[in-house]
Amino acid sequence: MGKINRLKKCRFCNSRLLKKNLTMKNMPFTDEFLHKRDLGKEFLDDIEIYTCSKCSLVQTLKNINVSKYYLDYQYSVGQSATANNFMKKLARNINKKYFSNKKNKKIFEIGSSDGCQLNEFKKLKFGVTGCEPSKSLSELAAKRKIKTINSMFTSDTINILEKKKFDVILLSYTFDHLQNPKDFLKNIKKILNKDGILVIEVHDLDKIFKNIEFCLFEHEHSIYLNRRTAKIILALLGFEIINFNIVNQKDRRANSLLFVAKLSNDRLKDFTKMAPPRPLNFVEFKKDIKNGISNLDRFIERAKTNGEKVAGYGAGGRGVMTLANMKNSSKLEFLLEKRPKSKNIYTPHSNIPIHGLNYLKNNKVDKILVFSFGYLKEIKKDLKQFGYKSNQITSFVDVMKGSYV
Repeated sequence: MGKINRLKKCRFCNSRLLKKNLTMKNMPFTDEFLHKRDLGKEFLDDIEIYTCSKCSLVQTLKNINVSKYYLDYQYSVGQSATANNFMKKLARNINKKYFSNKKNKKIFEIGSSDGCQLNEFKKLKFGVTGCEPSKSLSELAAKRKIKTINSMFTSDTINILEKKKFDVILLSYTFDHLQNPKDFLKNIKKILNKDGILVIEVHDLDKIFKNIEFCLFEHEHSIYLNRRTAKIILALLGFEIINFNIVNQKDRRANSLLFVAKLSNDRLKDFTKMAPPRPLNFVEFKKDIKNGISNLDRFIERAKTNGEKVAGYGAGGRGVMTLANMKNSSKLEFLLEKRPKSKNIYTPHSNIPIHGLNYLKNNKVDKILVFSFGYLKEIKKDLKQFGYKSNQITSFVDVMKGSYV
């Protein structure tokens, strides 16, 4: 990875009143999978989580140059029925609620991946444009005839757009990757129609605490929001959040904070006048993390003692980061992924081999620990064809909380 720039001020309000809450030692990037010859050569560095005492934003203070990292980024949810259902409902609900009678409506998605989400808007007669730094994902989008700018979104992107303005600007699990969210929102205002909407989906910090999802603290993520901090940082830049329920929670993918915002004339100048935040108890959270990891290690150890084989499922961020923090991760037989990035690859740090589902045909296990728990129902359905029953398939969140241990 590139150079690391360590910040001394809040990413948003520039305050120096920052408190370190949590440190995770020697953590990898979540998508830097390794071939056998490269084991031990992956990027590792501490992840440190801070809270700004002034604006309450939870954040990291390291800017890592990830431009080359995202050039080869291949993560996509396009093969998931659960994700496809969500994308259809998001497009339909936005269109029905805000643009059903509008002609020549346009949407711009930042972090548009392989164009699956934009394709749903295209079906609804939106003019669609994406911005995606990954070359391979941009090429997949092009095959769907989704116009895509193959680059990171910067102020230069506005020039590429040739002063076009959009009715919808969408970021799905992209906003929390931004190293400078304040300047980003300023740029968004330049390309959003005055009656347009900004739609953002990020991981919900409150749910991270509830589900002990420490694994969502990653090098790739710079900021962590809940409803209150989302309202604050958008209000400071002249946006007003108008909807937190554009898609029902049951139709979203696990940890999701999804909101719609519009431009506002009432720009917030003093966020301290807003309702005081509900304090996040990092002391208890760290205890929950320690106990949760112990429960996961014990789950695997007990299975091995009983002569049972355990595999993991999910080579996304949750799987990679959880395995990197466990002592017994090496006792997993392998890690399953519906569509692995490549053949003969291993997870960074924990170095677990990753295989597609067909690997199960000749390599049976007794239990499967699912890290991608938001897709659990779909995963159980996929694994049923290989003879696995529901009681053999367990969510890692349930294990962390004390079930099945």
